[in-house]
Amino acid sequence: MTFPLCLNLPPGTAAAPGRTPFIRNEKRPAGRVATLVLLLTAVLTSAARAEVQIERAFLPHGASPSSFALGLPGGVNFCFDPLRGAVSYVWTGGFLDLTATRPGPGKFIVPAKLLGPLTYQESGVAPLRRGDPARVPSIEFNGYSLRKDAVEFRYTIDGVPVREEIQARADGTALVRRLHLSVGADARWWYVMDGKPATELKPDSNGAFVLELPLRKATP
Repeated sequence: MTFPLCLNLPPGTAAAPGRTPFIRNEKRPAGRVATLVLLLTAVLTSAARAEVQIERAFLPHGASPSSFALGLPGGVNFCFDPLRGAVSYVWTGGFLDLTATRPGPGKFIVPAKLLGPLTYQESGVAPLRRGDPARVPSIEFNGYSLRKDAVEFRYTIDGVPVREEIQARADGTALVRRLHLSVGADARWWYVMDGKPATELKPDSNGAFVLELPLRKATP
């Protein structure tokens, strides 16, 4: 986003085309300057969160090195692990502080800092399974695409192509995963997480499997 340069021109004058106008160095009250800084910061923050952000960095909470960090509009962020083919955790608020992940002389690389509290977390190897819920499938990651307010991941499970769209609910209470399968939808599909019984997935009216991950209310 490009912001115009604010010029302090005398009343009734305009800058000549192709020329840089004179900018008067006028002292402003400190309170007014502070207010302008706060307004500009708010505009920049709003603009930054108006689209999906993505990073592939060293993430905390046991995330695999290949994991993605995604920031959705509205302040819902999540870690997606392509080795699991699943969301590992969700946090709300700010996105990431990557300062600690940048190497330097005598510096140990540590995980990025989440700029908000965890509101959802799960574990389990390859939780999306076809046929037998006790059998761990083979997952191959194929890529992703960013949307206006969502991200689409593409991968295969035991050779079956899966197209998954992830976005936050409008009220910010859940992260919604929609899984589209071009073949194999007639088989029984399961979602298996550590410490919980296997859940059989049922297609919606459009033939997609929908998983809603409820987000805990962040506590101050």
